[in-house]
Amino acid sequence: MHGDPQPPRHTAAVLPDLPTALTLIRREGQALSAAAEAAPDAPVRACPGWTNQDLAVHTTSVHRRVAHWCANRLAKPERWPDHEPADPDEPWGWCRAGLELVLAALADIGPDEAVWSWTDRKNGGFYHRRMLHETIVHRWDAQDASGTPSSIPTDLALDGIDELCDVGLRYRGDGSPVEYPERDVLMERTDGTDRWRLRAVDGTLQVARNGDAGTTAEATVQGDAEDLVLWLWGRRSGAVVLGDTDVAEAWSRVAP
Repeated sequence: MHGDPQPPRHTAAVLPDLPTALTLIRREGQALSAAAEAAPDAPVRACPGWTNQDLAVHTTSVHRRVAHWCANRLAKPERWPDHEPADPDEPWGWCRAGLELVLAALADIGPDEAVWSWTDRKNGGFYHRRMLHETIVHRWDAQDASGTPSSIPTDLALDGIDELCDVGLRYRGDGSPVEYPERDVLMERTDGTDRWRLRAVDGTLQVARNGDAGTTAEATVQGDAEDLVLWLWGRRSGAVVLGDTDVAEAWSRVAP
């Protein structure tokens, strides 16, 4: 495990209650399926070799896996049932059912209820947040592939950045160590005043925010909240890189 977890700064504004989180996950999941079903053979830019259909099946397998873990309050991981659609050529009903399964499981588990995760945050609240951002970024992928991308709302993009800094850049689902670039990157938000400085010290990620982030680094990435969260996920965005582009590129590849 890597780094000392730091509390999220925007979570309360984005997820004021569980029903709101579930509404957002449903909205994003349905939009993902609609875009993928409309253009199933479209290549997904961020996932080389995948089509939109592959992306939809992957996302649903994640939904079903998490539904299984949460519904059974598992203390350790195990194989989950129904991992693939019965008809690989027509997975859409399976995908819609998978979304309903994860929504039901997330609705049933409280934020503080214990359940296994691959991070140090082993409770329902981790999955409420993680499934929202997993679904958002893949919804964007599917819409980007189909040529109909819609924006990520600013509050969700901000929490997505913090969720990656808090968890996503620190842990791997298979337990393998995370490797970080040797030099720092500074992210600067152009539609607000937020800044995040990412650095690794002895293989441990350190994140400094706002007043503690400083004003210079080997590489600086500037963009609005959506640009920055997409860049941090390794997606195409309108972010602008100043300074060492190799450092920035290396940091954009850290997220799984």
